Amino acid sequence: MDRSIDRTGAIVSEISPEGVLAARVFSATLIVSAIALIGLSWDDIWRVCGAVYGGCVERSAGAMILTMLSVAALAWAVGILVRIRRRPVDPSGSSRYTWALGVLFALGGIFIAGRIPAFTCDRGHFDDALAVCMHPPSISEATSWLLLKEAIVVIGLLGGVLVAVRSRNVRVTAPVTVAVWGTGFGWLIVDTMA
Repeated sequence: MDRSIDRTGAIVSEISPEGVLAARVFSATLIVSAIALIGLSWDDIWRVCGAVYGGCVERSAGAMILTMLSVAALAWAVGILVRIRRRPVDPSGSSRYTWALGVLFALGGIFIAGRIPAFTCDRGHFDDALAVCMHPPSISEATSWLLLKEAIVVIGLLGGVLVAVRSRNVRVTAPVTVAVWGTGFGWLIVDTMA
């Protein structure tokens, strides 16, 4: 890989057109996700809990931590966008940002699997301690979704590796990655914060 010197005298390496696209998609996804997280956390940050400890204080503290992490993600994404603008584009350059897309794909799959319940009941409610469906005066076996959850995690991990190693297909894999990430992360945020 060739390295060149930019106008500030810093040594920069070349980046492939696929790497540029992957970096832009990754950065845009981070920016949108971070802004959404800050927006949904805003009310919890400014909630007045008084001297009462418990759920209110924990939720407010968690929202503040998420906001700080989101600000760091925003800074990182903007930094990536600034850095790739200064790098020379060459077909034989680095396309390592496709690995970042692969990580997003895998995390999105894991988030999707995490939101699917492990067991469901046709009627009644699931009792965690007994692992059965309670519908007095009787009980029944719960339907297990564990195999589906495991399959989604495996597909997410394998898909993430595929997205990462197939950098020439980034025009196809980038939108799929954004869709998987948006589904998983969006579902997680809606279930836990909204």
